[in-house]
Parts: sequence; C-alpha cells; structure tokens
Amino acid sequence: MYPGWHAAAAFVFVLVACGCDGPGPEASQAPTAEDPSPLRPSNESTFDSSEHPDLSELLNIVAGFFLPDTGLALVERGEIHLVDLSSGGTRVVGRKGEGPREFGHIGRATRTPQGILVWDVPRRRVALIAHDGEFLRSEGYAHAPLQDFMSAYPVAVHPDGRIIFRDGIYRRTRDYDGRTWNPATYVAVQDGDELPIVAQAKGDEAYYGARRSGSVVFGHRTFEAASEDRLIIAETDRGSIAVLDWSGREVAKIPMPAGVRLSAAQEMGRQVLVSTWERFEEFMKRAAESGRVPYEPGNAFDASDPDFKDWPINEVAPAIDTLLIDFDARLWARDYRLPGQDSVTWRVWDTDQAQLLFTARMDGEDVLLDARGDLVLLRRVDEFDVPRAVVSQLTAAPGPS
Repeated sequence: MYPGWHAAAAFVFVLVACGCDGPGPEASQAPTAEDPSPLRPSNESTFDSSEHPDLSELLNIVAGFFLPDTGLALVERGEIHLVDLSSGGTRVVGRKGEGPREFGHIGRATRTPQGILVWDVPRRRVALIAHDGEFLRSEGYAHAPLQDFMSAYPVAVHPDGRIIFRDGIYRRTRDYDGRTWNPATYVAVQDGDELPIVAQAKGDEAYYGARRSGSVVFGHRTFEAASEDRLIIAETDRGSIAVLDWSGREVAKIPMPAGVRLSAAQEMGRQVLVSTWERFEEFMKRAAESGRVPYEPGNAFDASDPDFKDWPINEVAPAIDTLLIDFDARLWARDYRLPGQDSVTWRVWDTDQAQLLFTARMDGEDVLLDARGDLVLLRRVDEFDVPRAVVSQLTAAPGPS
C-alpha cells in the first residue's frame, strides 16, 4: 500500500460506516428516555442557496455557520460565501490559490468567538476569519511536532489565542497488526518544540490487516466540539459525554443513550465493509485520473477477501456518531445511524446544566451544519447529487411521532 493511504482509507471508512443508513428490523435498542414530541424541520425553508443567483452552483459545502445579526457563512473548499439573510446580499471571502488570502484546500472549518477558523490542508496552516470576512491572522503549523502529522486537525481556539489540535499517533500499516485504538490527544500549538496537552481521550477503534487498514465496523470513536469556554469530548464506549473547561477539568457530564445491539451485525457489517472499500476504490480512481495520486485501480472487493474475513465487527454499535456546538452554545448529539435508517434523532443539551433541552428528528441524508434558536442550517443533496444549503424552522410535529 502506498505510504499514507491507510489514513485516507480509514477516513473514507469513517464517513461511510458512521454515516450509513439506519436500523431495520434486525436492530434493537435498549429503552431510553425519549421526548414524545421531537421537533422537526419545516417543509418550508426560509433560505435555500439553490434559489439564490450567486449561490446556485455551490460545489462542496464543507461547513456553515449562523453569524451575528442576520449573517450566514457557507464554507467551500476554496472560498467562503457570506450571506445577509435580510437583504439577500452576498460576498466572497478568499479563493483558490497560493496567496496570503487564498486557500489551497479547505479541509474543515469551526466557529471561534471572533468568527471562523479555516483549515488549509495542503499548506499546513489555519486562517482566522472575522464575522465580517476580515482576515484576522494566518498561522502555519508545519513546525509543530505533531505525532500524527498525517491526520491531526484543528478543533478550536484556546482563550489565549493558541490553536487546539487533535493529535494522535502516526501508524504505518506494516508496523501494526490486528485490532487497536488510535488515541486522541488535544494539544495547544505554539512557538517552539512543546505541545502542551489540554486533554486526552481513548480515540478510535482501528484494524490493521495484511493489505489494508481502517476503522472497526460499528467501532467506537471519540468526538469533540468546542465553545468559547468549554471543550466537549465524547468517547462512545463510555456512558456519558465529558464537558471540560480549558484547564482540562471536567465540569459536567452529559448522558449518552444506549448503543444499538445488532442481531445481524456480521452480515450487515460485511456489506458495509465491502461497500466502503468499493467507494474508496472509486475515489482513488477519480483522484488518479486527475493526476493527484499515483494509483492504479484494480483491487476487487468482496466478502471472500482475506482481509475482510477477519475484519472485526462490533455487535453493539456506538450510541452517537456526531457532535456539534451551535450558535447558542448548545450541544447537539446525534444518535448513531445504521444501515437502512432514513431519519435520525438529535438530542440538544445545555452543557453547563447538563440538561436536555429538546430532541429533533431529521432526514438521515441531511447534514446539520449549525442551529440558532429554532432555526437549523442544513446541507442537502438534490436528485442530481448537487449540494445546497437550507435554513428551516424547527416545529412540533402534529400527533404521535
């Protein structure tokens, strides 16, 4: 395997296995306290990017945020679109390129107290953008002694201005064998050779086979989210989500629902596994055709593959698969989505009081980008696989859910 491809494979696998479609009749879940009337997005949207002349051709929405007043930010791979929801006006911040206010490839973006943090992957830097689109600063991290330099990524801005990265251990396929955990360490990047540790967590379950490596099917993972004064870490093999202050002290615990026990985990898992690697093969084929990687497609993936025969599959799926802190500093945690499930449940929490505020039920294909009050910002894909951003109001569903 080409060096570093196992990391890409694991990344692709995580996207599929944790974003897979949900439980059919062969899955069961332990009883949990449920809101009998979860909120649902209205069928009528208050904003739809596909209907806006300047936003109708968004290609890849990486992230989206509600901004102060009536602002909205939509982040693509090479630029940021700022939208005034009241006037309909838009403007573009940045563009694809190598200049000081350009981006090579935006891998992810997160909210900061002053605006947005943008991760420019190939240039190994982060850019901090104010709510009004002004570039506050750009900071490279190539000098930082991150252990998992292939997969480390920024998650927040510390109150003192340092960028917090999730780091781990760089594992080459040939150096490991079998099932293990890839740990998560949250470190503050600064000048010099030291990376002060803010918090540590168990990380993600992984498997290293003879030819391939990736996530354990229905494996446990660690998720994180951050607000101005809190770092939230969810290890899915635990019964609660940890709410930390920036000294690393745990200040609250938020309960997680029970994991889903699968009566047909092996059969379902093999299907997920094969599908995952088929998608990875297609991804690498397109990348090779564009000249981005020296890859020669041709591997056949089926359930009889020697690697797949021993690939571990958990009989109980994790409780959640996504965390998000919204505009109002509320924590959104999504119940794990399994193959065949066409809708998902989100539980929304007050992190300081560890109090459940409400639950929401959404289409399983929608990606929640942000929320503010009773509004949700969603990424949707139309019948032609074209993404768009939609703002909808959460409303109570009539009658039994």
